[in-house]
Amino acid sequence: MNFFRNPNLPDRAVRGVIMSDKLPELCAQLRKNYGTEIISPSPLRSVTGSERFHADMCICHTGGNHFVCDKDNTKLIGKLAGIDAYVEKCEGITAANPLLNACFLGDKVICNIKKTSTQILKKCHESNFRILNVRQSYARCSAAVVSSNALITSDEGIYSLCKKEMIDCLLIPSGNIQLEGYDYGFIGGCCGLIDKDLLVFTGNIKKHPSYLDIKAFSKNFGVYIESLSDLNVYDIGGILPIF
Repeated sequence: MNFFRNPNLPDRAVRGVIMSDKLPELCAQLRKNYGTEIISPSPLRSVTGSERFHADMCICHTGGNHFVCDKDNTKLIGKLAGIDAYVEKCEGITAANPLLNACFLGDKVICNIKKTSTQILKKCHESNFRILNVRQSYARCSAAVVSSNALITSDEGIYSLCKKEMIDCLLIPSGNIQLEGYDYGFIGGCCGLIDKDLLVFTGNIKKHPSYLDIKAFSKNFGVYIESLSDLNVYDIGGILPIF
């Protein structure tokens, strides 16, 4: 895996990310200001809504160089093969069955087991990940990963699970995140770690009513937050780091 360095941040190795290119200005900001390499998926053929462009619907990074990807996303599979990634192909993804929308958190994975691909579950067993079952099928979209044991969510079920499993979790109200075709989007879909200490948001996170809580919670884990634009935060299906 290649590393990309921003000359303005000489002590920070900025790695590649997988994210939608439907808002090219965000991609441009990541490349220009952070030196981040971007891999974008093709839209899902089996999904008709705006989420067909979402990276967290198209692919799941299960650790190391292993990925599970929509079988028809030849663009994404080809680009990952170019960086020596091992990609398993998944079929049957729909809006009702978002099979790749699992949230990996350190040695744990939060997911709806019934709506998660068999390839992901098998990999979890092989790697001794703890599988934590929730009702939320869109676990990755619903959770912003802050560290290996900390996340932010508006989902009550995920929050309750985190408290039970001793995972640090900030619960924020639903809403205030835009998503085309829906009343609102989700926190995991509008941000992503581009390094271990930097969480970037698609829009101006200062406009979000939970900004101060998000900032303080992230800082507890040595993570700083920055905005990629001055728009309202927008759910694009996440900015998925390739570590």
